[in-house]
Amino acid sequence: MMTKDRRLRAALLLCGTILCCPIIPPAEAADPGRVDKTFFNGKNLDGWTSGELKYWSVKNKAIVGHSDANVPRNEFIWSKVEVKDFLLVVDVKLAPDSCNAGIQFRSKKANASGQALGYQADVGGGVWGKLYHEHGRGKLDWNNRAAKAVKRGEWNHYEILAVGHQIWTAINGTLCVAIEDPKGELSGKIAFQVHSGPPQNVRYRVRKLVHDPPLKLEKQTKKQLLDALPKKKKTAAGTPRPKPAWTAQLTAWRAKLDANDPGMKGEWFSTAFDDARWKTMNLPRHYETAGLPGHDGTVWFRRVIELPAARAGKPLTLELGPIDDMDMTWFNGKRVGGIERPGFWATPRRYAIKGELVKGGRNVIAVRVIDHGWPGGFAGKAAQMRIGGRGLKSLSIAGDWKFQPGVTLKALGLGALAAPAPPPPPPPTPALVRPLARPASPRPPFANGFALKGGESIVILGGSNAAELPRFGYFETLLAASHPGRPVLLRNLAWPADTVYRQQRPRNFFSVVNPGYGERDGRAPVPADIVFLWLGQSEAMDGAENLGAFVQAYREKVDLLQAYTGRVVLVTPVPCEDPLGLGLDTKKHNRSLAAFAQAIRQLGKDKKLPVIDLFSRLKGRQVTRDGLLLSRRGHSLAAQEIVRTLHREPSGIPSVELRPSGKLQSQPAENLRQAVLKKNRLWQQYWRPTNWSFLYGNRQTQPSSRDHRNRQVRWFPGELQSLLPLLDEADNKIHAAAKRATTPPGS
Repeated sequence: MMTKDRRLRAALLLCGTILCCPIIPPAEAADPGRVDKTFFNGKNLDGWTSGELKYWSVKNKAIVGHSDANVPRNEFIWSKVEVKDFLLVVDVKLAPDSCNAGIQFRSKKANASGQALGYQADVGGGVWGKLYHEHGRGKLDWNNRAAKAVKRGEWNHYEILAVGHQIWTAINGTLCVAIEDPKGELSGKIAFQVHSGPPQNVRYRVRKLVHDPPLKLEKQTKKQLLDALPKKKKTAAGTPRPKPAWTAQLTAWRAKLDANDPGMKGEWFSTAFDDARWKTMNLPRHYETAGLPGHDGTVWFRRVIELPAARAGKPLTLELGPIDDMDMTWFNGKRVGGIERPGFWATPRRYAIKGELVKGGRNVIAVRVIDHGWPGGFAGKAAQMRIGGRGLKSLSIAGDWKFQPGVTLKALGLGALAAPAPPPPPPPTPALVRPLARPASPRPPFANGFALKGGESIVILGGSNAAELPRFGYFETLLAASHPGRPVLLRNLAWPADTVYRQQRPRNFFSVVNPGYGERDGRAPVPADIVFLWLGQSEAMDGAENLGAFVQAYREKVDLLQAYTGRVVLVTPVPCEDPLGLGLDTKKHNRSLAAFAQAIRQLGKDKKLPVIDLFSRLKGRQVTRDGLLLSRRGHSLAAQEIVRTLHREPSGIPSVELRPSGKLQSQPAENLRQAVLKKNRLWQQYWRPTNWSFLYGNRQTQPSSRDHRNRQVRWFPGELQSLLPLLDEADNKIHAAAKRATTPPGS
C-alpha cells in the first residue's frame, strides 16, 4: 500500500512530467495549414450542387457519380468551398477504367448547367495523372508518369497541391504533374466530374482538404517538388522564350480531341488490343477515298509484322512516308514517334525503334492519324513504307492494314486548325512565277468582291484549257464589255500541259541568270495585279487517291502567288465527257474531278478568294471536244460563267450567242472580239515565239540568229521588243471597242 509521502512524491513527479513534455495533439491537427471539415461530411451532398443531381449520390463515405445509360454531356458536382492555395487528397476508383473523369480545382461554372472552366486533374484510361484546362487552354502537362503507378479498376490515391502558380499532383505516391503556370487561376471551386460517354461509375473518397498547406506531398519534400518544376528556357537576353501565337489554340484543340478519342481511352495501341473486328485498308492512300469520305479527325491503323527470332533485342528503323496531317506512332505498345503539330503533311516519318522493344515473332505497329481538314492519311508511296535494320533486309509494310475511325472534329464541335504562320515564300520558280514582277508589297485582296478600276494587269496561269483562252477570245471580250470605261490589260501566261506539279519551259526562258548560252532573256517581267489560276484538269485524271498531293502543291502555288497579289481568282476543272464515243469512264473521272473541284472551293473559302466553279456550272452541257479540253462552244459557255460569277450586275453582261462560224451574233461584240484576237496574236508572238533556242536558248551563235551584215547584232531580240508598242496600241483598240459594244444604238 502506498504511503502518504509516496503518493505526494508520485503526484509531484507526474506534475513535473506534464509540465516538461509538450502536449501531443491529435494526428490531424499536426498537419500545418487549415484542415477544412466543412468540405464534405461523408454522409450526404449538403454543400454540393449539380445541374443533374440524378448522377450523384453518397455511398460508404464516397461521392459517387453513376449512370446505367449513356451520359450525353460532361456532368459536374460542385463544392461551395472556395480554394486558393490548397492540398486536396482524394481516393478515386473508376469503372470501367476505359472511361474518363476528373477533379476540377480553382474552377468556376461556365454556364447554368454547371459546365466547368478551369484546371482538371484527369482520371481514366490514358489520361490518369495529366493536367488539363477544361473549356479553356486544354492540355497543360500531358505526360505518362502515372502509367505504371495506377491500379486499374482499384482505388487510387490522388494528391493535388496548388501554391501560387505552382501545381503538383501525385498518384499512389508517384509525382505526375509539376508545373508553374503564370496564366492560371489563383482561386475557384472544386468539382468532381462524370464524363460524357457510356455507362460508368466513379467514386471520390475525400481524405482531406487543407488550406494554405506546406510545400510537400506524402512522399515528396519541398526540395523535391521545387526541383521537379521545369526549368525556364531563356533567350540570349535572359528573358523567357515566347511560345508561338498558335500554341494555345493547338493545345486546346488537341486536348479536346484526345480526351474524347475512344482509341486513347481504349489503348488501341496496345499489343493486347483485339482488332479482329476492324476493317482493312490498303496503304498508302488517303482514307477519304477508302470508305471514310469527309472524315476529319482521327483514324487508327494497326499492322502485325513477323520478325525472325534472331532479330529480338536488335534496333530497327520504321518508315511510314508522309502522313497527312499529324501522327502518333507506337511499336509493341510503346510510343516511338509522331509529329503532333500542323504543317508537316509532306514530311516523311522515320522513327528509331530501340532493341528492347523488338521481339522475335509477332510485333505490332499502331499509328494514330490526326487530320484537321482536307484529305487525311498516308500520303506517300508504297516504297516509303518499310521497316529495316542492320543485317535485316528491308521489309515492306505497304498493303493491308487494320483501321478504325476514332473521333470526328464535327462530333466535338471543332474546326480545322489554323496552322502557324507560313515562312516567307521560297524563291519563285521559273515557270509559274518568274515572269511576274514582284511588287514592293503585295496588292491587297478585293475589299468587296471582284472589281476592276481600270488599268490593272490581269494574268492567266494554268494548263491547256487556260492556254486556249486566247484562241477564241470570248473571255476577254466579255470581261472588257462588262467593264466599259475601265481598260482591261490581260496577259495569258498559261502553257499547254502545265500541271500544279510541273511547268516545263525552254532553257533560259524568262531567266534572271545567264546559264552560259549567250544573251539572257531580255523581256521585262509582267506585272500581276490580278491572277486567275486554272489548274486541276490533268491532275484529277491521276485519280482521287492523289488528291492530297494535289492539295499540298496547289496550296503552295496559291501561297506563292499571294506574295505578289492578294487578288487571286481560282478556277476549277471542267467535267469529263465522252463526245467521241470512246468509252471513257466518265463516272469515275467525274468523281475524281468533283473531289479536286471541292478541294479548290474549300481552299478559296479558307483564304477568302473568289472561286469560279466550272465543274458544277458546266456539268451536263456538252462542252468538251475530246472529254477534257473545251470546245469552241465550251469556251463561250465557260467565259459566260466566269464573268457572270465575278460581275456584280449579271444583267449588264452581253450575251454570247454564236453563229455557226463561231463569231458572235452581235456585230459590236464581234468587233470587240476581233480586237481581242489581234492583240492575242501579238502576245503569242511575244510570249511564246518560235525558234526559241535561236532567240535566248543554246543556238544563239548560229548564223540565222544574227544580222548577216553585222555578226554582232542579233535581230531576234530587237524584233521581239518591237512588239511592245503594238501591244499597247492593241489594248487601246480593245478599250475603244468595248465602249462601242456597250453603247446603245443611236446614243
